[in-house]
Amino acid sequence: MDAFNNLKINYSPEPTIANSDSQPTVQDLNRLLVLQRDLLEKITLNLPLKTVLDGLCLEIEQIVGSCHVFIMLLNNRGYLDLLSAPNVSPEQALLYNHLQPGPEAHSSGTAVFSDQPVFVINTLTDTRWAKHQTLANSQNIGACWSYPLHESAHKPIGSISIASPSPRSPSTFHARLLESAAHIAGIAISRHISHANLKNSEQRFSHIVSSIPGVVLQTEFDLKNNPYFTYVSEGIENLCGVTSKEAMLHFSGVWKCLHEDDRANVAKCLTSRCADDSLWTTECRILDQQGQMKWIHLASTPEWDQHKQLKRINSIVLDISSEKEANAQLELAGIAFASTNEGIMVADNNNHIVDVNRAYCEMTGFSREELLGKTPSLLNSGRHETQFFENIYETIEKQGFWQGELWNRRSNGAVYPQWLNINAVHNIQGELTHYVSVAADVTNIKESEAKLRHMSQHDALTDLPNRQLFKILLDHAIEHTKDEQHTAVLMIDLDRFKYVNETMGHQAGDQLLIQVARRLRNVLADNNLLARVGGDEFAIMIENCSHQGEVERIAMRIVSALEGAVDLDGHNFFTTASIGISLYPEHGFDSETLIKNADTAVHQAKDDGRNNYAFYQPEQSQFIEQWVRLEPELRRALALDQFRVFYQPQINAETGKISGVEALLRWQHPKEGLIPPGMFLPIVEEIGLMNQVGNWVLEQACAQAEKWKKSGYPNFRIAVNIAGQQILSHRLVDIVKELLEKYDIHPDQLELEIVENIVMKHADAAQPVLNELRNLGVRLALDDFGTGYSSLSYLKMLPVQKVKIDQSLVRDIPDDPNDEAIARAIIALSHSLNLSVCAEGVETEEQRKFLSGEHCDQLQGYLISKPIPANELNLWLDQQERQVEVR
Repeated sequence: MDAFNNLKINYSPEPTIANSDSQPTVQDLNRLLVLQRDLLEKITLNLPLKTVLDGLCLEIEQIVGSCHVFIMLLNNRGYLDLLSAPNVSPEQALLYNHLQPGPEAHSSGTAVFSDQPVFVINTLTDTRWAKHQTLANSQNIGACWSYPLHESAHKPIGSISIASPSPRSPSTFHARLLESAAHIAGIAISRHISHANLKNSEQRFSHIVSSIPGVVLQTEFDLKNNPYFTYVSEGIENLCGVTSKEAMLHFSGVWKCLHEDDRANVAKCLTSRCADDSLWTTECRILDQQGQMKWIHLASTPEWDQHKQLKRINSIVLDISSEKEANAQLELAGIAFASTNEGIMVADNNNHIVDVNRAYCEMTGFSREELLGKTPSLLNSGRHETQFFENIYETIEKQGFWQGELWNRRSNGAVYPQWLNINAVHNIQGELTHYVSVAADVTNIKESEAKLRHMSQHDALTDLPNRQLFKILLDHAIEHTKDEQHTAVLMIDLDRFKYVNETMGHQAGDQLLIQVARRLRNVLADNNLLARVGGDEFAIMIENCSHQGEVERIAMRIVSALEGAVDLDGHNFFTTASIGISLYPEHGFDSETLIKNADTAVHQAKDDGRNNYAFYQPEQSQFIEQWVRLEPELRRALALDQFRVFYQPQINAETGKISGVEALLRWQHPKEGLIPPGMFLPIVEEIGLMNQVGNWVLEQACAQAEKWKKSGYPNFRIAVNIAGQQILSHRLVDIVKELLEKYDIHPDQLELEIVENIVMKHADAAQPVLNELRNLGVRLALDDFGTGYSSLSYLKMLPVQKVKIDQSLVRDIPDDPNDEAIARAIIALSHSLNLSVCAEGVETEEQRKFLSGEHCDQLQGYLISKPIPANELNLWLDQQERQVEVR
């Protein structure tokens, strides 16, 4: 039935102001149809709701004329709020809002309340507008017609109203227009609500799906029975690297990610035609876009149509790679638990054993059944106090673990050492659940440690304590030395031991050391400690000596015991010992000091002729301490240009004129000033710098000789001392040649001084070098003559031109007749061999007269001049020339 014919109009009994009985014209109906068509088209195009409703309001306003149209909608609290009013300003729109439907809620609220159209002809007189005159006045509303809005024929959800500025009643067309507009607006709102609900439903579904771990899939089949996805959740991208949209467009994109070996099993599920609604699950592998393999759990539920044909498959895919890895680790842990060589025991939080592995049973001798349910106290050895175990559990409680060594008992009662690690295990809530112990039997390790400890503290050849153990025992003895008692340290160095190794081999040397150790042990008391502390060095500690004489008697017995012949492979070999002795507390308060001072005393014993003993004297260590202090600085002295060359004149004993100078090395120390050669040359030689330093002095002397020559001074020789290391270096001849050429020096002007002991020790190597130097024309002089015991025998063999009498033979002339006789004999012997003679250390006129009277050729000493720098020697030379001119 036509809704217009059933229209019930509620209006006030006011007189009609406009003609409301006129029937709608054809033109009016056409306009209404056009309005309906246009609005339905907008709705079909899914235009925004406000756009549709605003358009509806504007069209009605044009048709009715002199009015404004507004639509109100119930909110979720049951109040009406303005939904659409295109000709109402945003500020005025607030007056329409928050209207509660009721019998006196102006036109809109009454229409919703009564669910009937309401036509108010005059807002000033109608009681339904009595409480809303503010709205009527501000919006110039004289008449207001409202129609309820419905959603799917349910209860009202709002209203549409036409407000006119002047009181008037609606025409039949206006009423029909309002009714049609209400239906259209209801359709638009209903569609909007449906879309919103659908969107919310989809969002809820999406949220639910996204909260499900893994991927949700829905698979259907086309007419050719080819599968395709009708739904794929977003998780597919994290799993395969394929987006949800790509998966729904191309089923093969996901299928290709499936491992080749697993595709047949999955395909079997997709092609199955058994009408079974049971869940189908499997595990398979996929490869993502980066080629990384993952394990997945696929759970699928099929749906069947009325013909028992497979309609679709709903699936959930879970990434179980981490679980697979965890399971693999558990399997490995199980394998390790069963096969490891360390014993593993697991106890619960009450410390009752719940499991042990095979190695633990083998180690303890107990079977698994004997241990389960027991506490670890079953294994206690009885060697540890209760406090020991209380400390263990206190440590575990504080730190979560304990490790250390303890003694346990095997099933047969045997006690053995065990290295134990105990760890406390807690669950996610932090509650203690288990104790896991890993134990190892360290019996063999203990035995090996004891052997290694013995080896590390004993000499492998003699099985005597070594230096390390000797020091430990010496320190212990010092701590327990009684008052008025002494602890003595004897350091023994074998004399000429290296000759045994060099001539008979190291095996013979080892036999010698073994026999020496046996002899030493035989002469010592059992409470005396004997140790081998070096290659041919032994050490003895004597505790609680009452006086020094007791130590001397022991030292004498040692010297006597070692003097006898030693049989080495049928050959008798004689060795002696030099012994250095230090006493606690006189010579030191700790082992290191006592050993060092005893070593120092050994050098004194060797200097005293070997095969004897010497007690430590404090002054002995001063030289060594000075050596240690100077050595590091001496190594840098040449690079830092700290060396200086001084020159001491040599004069003709008959004429008094200069005949030569000797170049002498000095060290200009930055803090200690000028240091004489006797303090540092032995160190230079010992540390292997003599070649560098000696060659430097040689070049400095040659360079100075060139300067004197260019300055016009008379020709005189310049003498330079040559050390044994330079002679044996095989480079001396070449260096001398280079310097003679470089500084244009005649060979006869250079005199090289050598000492006889070098020639004696290394005659075979030194003789060719000296001959080559002599062939160059360089003069050679034998220095310190008269101090060696083989001087005369070597004098005729050496290619020297001059002999220098050592100052020790000149010092006591003329007071010592013996020195006079020796000097006289040296001069006569040298002259008989056509050698010139130079006397060193001439300091007095008496010495000068005696030596001149004996026809000594040259004199050198403080009487003539002390060693001075080159610039001072220039002044000395100038003074000598003036004296000659005066004479």
